[in-house]
Amino acid sequence: MIFTRERAGFRGLFALCLLGLCAILVSTAANAGPVSSRAYEPVSLADTQVEFRGEPPQAITAQTADGLTLAGAYCPPDDGVDQIVVVFHGSSYNHLVMAVRAEPLRVGGRGVLVASYRGFGDNPGEPSETGFYRDADAWIAKARELQPDARVYLFGFSLGGAVALEMAVRHDVTAVATLGAFTSLKDAAPALLRPFVTEQYDNLETITRVNEPILLLHGTTDETIDPHMAERLEKACGANVIRINLTGGGHWVPLDSIAEKIWQQWEAAEAGKPAAAGNAP
Repeated sequence: MIFTRERAGFRGLFALCLLGLCAILVSTAANAGPVSSRAYEPVSLADTQVEFRGEPPQAITAQTADGLTLAGAYCPPDDGVDQIVVVFHGSSYNHLVMAVRAEPLRVGGRGVLVASYRGFGDNPGEPSETGFYRDADAWIAKARELQPDARVYLFGFSLGGAVALEMAVRHDVTAVATLGAFTSLKDAAPALLRPFVTEQYDNLETITRVNEPILLLHGTTDETIDPHMAERLEKACGANVIRINLTGGGHWVPLDSIAEKIWQQWEAAEAGKPAAAGNAP
């Protein structure tokens, strides 16, 4: 199943304990990088088998400020549709897997631009928090280039939720949604290893600076990221956030049954209508 590795991306941190607790404690600096790097588990495109239900997305590239050419996937909006969502995947796999997962967001002829990162899906470079934000900046610019007059929305899954929230701070977008977002990467790591996590991805701080409407989606049986983290993010954000508990959902929740609701929530928030928070099947 394609959902297994996403859990491994964070739970892989436990594997470092097998190297010996003493080794970790003796050499903090030497181990800080490897601990943080366990958050990244890309899969090459050659090892990726995907099947789209509709028309496959177009291959597309974006240029980063530091000179990298990154591959992504793009489904343009239908004629007359002025909405496009930029999708940021999680800590594992690549943009092709996320393109399959995000296919339901094309409902109503909306455009979907699936971003990817350095070091993922055969892209050049090494994964890092600073690098991911540069990559995401490039994909936002690509969305503007492709659809200059479109309303741009952001959707981020797991680690991609941190990227989406940071982009909502940096760029003028219409709304943002996260699925399975954590409060910070350190909080998502095992308690024993938190002192050695150097990457921040501090959503608890970032979300306080987001002015656009935010939709927080979280599975109630998520075993990878504690659902209570969504509650903490909601409290930190304030009035412009809607939290929806996906009843029975794990870390990844298929979007087939909720994609239309995501768009409805976004459009209602954009129009200033009362939000419908709570639970969803």
